Amino acid sequence: MDNLNTKALEESLENLRQNSDSPRQLQILIQLGQVYQSKRQYQKALIYFKQALNLVKNQPNPNDKIVARVNMGCVYWEMSQLKKAMNFFQDAIPIAEGLGDNVGKMMLCAIMGVSYWRKGEWPMAIDWFEKASRGGLVDKIKTAQSIDPFKYEALKVVMERGIETLKNRIQIAQNQSDPARILLPSFSMIPLLFFTGQKKEIPSLLKTIIPLAQKLKNNNILDVIPVLKKVMEIG
Repeated sequence: MDNLNTKALEESLENLRQNSDSPRQLQILIQLGQVYQSKRQYQKALIYFKQALNLVKNQPNPNDKIVARVNMGCVYWEMSQLKKAMNFFQDAIPIAEGLGDNVGKMMLCAIMGVSYWRKGEWPMAIDWFEKASRGGLVDKIKTAQSIDPFKYEALKVVMERGIETLKNRIQIAQNQSDPARILLPSFSMIPLLFFTGQKKEIPSLLKTIIPLAQKLKNNNILDVIPVLKKVMEIG
């Protein structure tokens, strides 16, 4: 979206504020936040997402409360401020439970697990992956109609962008023939692939990871792989 369209959204937002149109305000705040987030202008994105969060505090619609928290969490997640991100994701889980939104709950559990995975806290990550894997989440991710895009598309987007970032790191490490810097991003990518419906890519990735981990004597990774394969039902 170019600057002209961004300016038009900001003008619409001001008009809606004058008319006290809260539902439409929320949509535009989310749109603006996502535009700036896609440009990696995270501080600007936070300005709009924080306004969205304040807007829904006294609103009765629980779906809006989820949207506001998910988007705040996603920005902090991309900024690598994982503690803040996880607080927002975890706050959204009971709201999703109250709605009977099982797919949403599972996606939130998935991003919690991936967050612990990024921190290297693998046992905690596995616990969240087990919660997320119940009920065939991966199959549901593949069917767009089972996921509310307004509420949860941001989670998929940041995970997919995370995959691209890790692939770039792996490519740089391969060019530099640095096995340690190939191993860690490759290993970090596994849950991201799984929870974005790209499970088929994992076995070939493991064929790279396992010999590297053996060569580098990284027993922590070697020990957690069988557990991970069991949770994700990977042969």
